[in-house]
Amino acid sequence: MLDFTDRVAMVTGAARGIGKATALRLADRGADVVVTDVVEEREAVAAAVEERGQSALALDVDVSDEAAVEAAAEETIEEFGRIDALVNNAGIFPAIDLAEMTAEDWQHVIDVNLTGAFYCTQAVLPAMREQGYGRIVNVSSVSGGRVGWAGNLAHYAASKAGMVGFTRSAALDIAPDGVTINAVVPGMIDTGAAQRVSSDEEIEAAVASIPLGRQGDPEELANVIAFLASEESSYVTGASVVVDGGITKV
Repeated sequence: MLDFTDRVAMVTGAARGIGKATALRLADRGADVVVTDVVEEREAVAAAVEERGQSALALDVDVSDEAAVEAAAEETIEEFGRIDALVNNAGIFPAIDLAEMTAEDWQHVIDVNLTGAFYCTQAVLPAMREQGYGRIVNVSSVSGGRVGWAGNLAHYAASKAGMVGFTRSAALDIAPDGVTINAVVPGMIDTGAAQRVSSDEEIEAAVASIPLGRQGDPEELANVIAFLASEESSYVTGASVVVDGGITKV
């Protein structure tokens, strides 16, 4: 069983979906959790962490704001004295046809989904290097390497492909410091977000193409993230772990 006793984890985009499931899974395993998001539900997730007997810190953080990210890392160190794990989960995917996509539309998604992970990683690295220990997990998507079940997401696909490239290269830079960085590559995870960009018919058709015949639960992805964020993943770095029910194999 994974043990996060005396460990501190920061999860971005932790108010809902995958981030929420991850924050609670880490708390279930003994971690104190810094819950960051731009929506108020982060407070409820922090309360749920505390109900599990762990300490929590809820922070309003826009990961595309470098100063806000740095302040969050500083507040975490002030509160807990360390940062052991970072889960870069915050992301957006507004559907926009490529012909109508503006430079601002493109840049906003890149700033949140990819640059935000860069900012957060840089912000926690000093503490992790000083400790000689750290785990960073980046949440990518199968859309970054495969034509997905929904169109109008060129900016999103680019950001998620970039997340994998960032993970692979960053692993080489930080491995000597005892810090690992890996990516999870989810397929269709049932967070309710798909309904914002696709019709019920499109979703049903996509689910029919999944070998396991269903969408994944956020908790199933959280299980994999928790492993990569744990001491048990000590010899895994620069990897991309696909969690997609087999859809990329067909």
